[in-house]
Amino acid sequence: MLFQTLATAHTVSLILAIASAVLLGAHLGLSLRRPDLGLWPAASGWRHHLAFGLFRVFCGATVVFALCEAAVNGWGHWLRYAAGVPLMLAAFGITLWGYRFLGLDNTYCESSGLVTGGMYEYSRNPQYVTSVLAAAGLGIASGSLLTLVFAGVLFLLYFLFVLNEERWLAQSYGDAFRDYMQATPRFVDERSLARFGKDLREDLREAL
Repeated sequence: MLFQTLATAHTVSLILAIASAVLLGAHLGLSLRRPDLGLWPAASGWRHHLAFGLFRVFCGATVVFALCEAAVNGWGHWLRYAAGVPLMLAAFGITLWGYRFLGLDNTYCESSGLVTGGMYEYSRNPQYVTSVLAAAGLGIASGSLLTLVFAGVLFLLYFLFVLNEERWLAQSYGDAFRDYMQATPRFVDERSLARFGKDLREDLREAL
């Protein structure tokens, strides 16, 4: 009975993850082609709830699918948990810290000030980077190749979010955001690593 329930949840969550990803990708793609529709970014109303609703269904279904994968296919070797769980928890913790640093209003599309300090010195979208890493950690821990594929799908969805949001930020903040775009990578590159290394060395010197 338990195995049958897990198998059903496994199948349903897979279908939900695929369907929500396709619908959200179409929604964001249409927003790129037709910015006049105001589909994204949207701080409130049905457009906001539709996009975030689909996104949450995708994320929730991915988590359920990964857990079902582990339960249905076997818990596997402990090394995958040793590698995946710390990555998942650390990345998710940084994501939550980013929400607090940026502020929930700005996170959810309110225009209350361009944030360029802290973790935003290393990436223009650090929460997106760490969320993908958290999904990858979940895939490693669950031993699920499909969950790792969903981590890649999550990155593609974030990329569509970003393309829409950059247009909105440029309109809202003008040259200040365009200068920030030139100085800071969209996700992560060698500049991110160089700045992080420099800041880490300075922090260590101050501590010693």
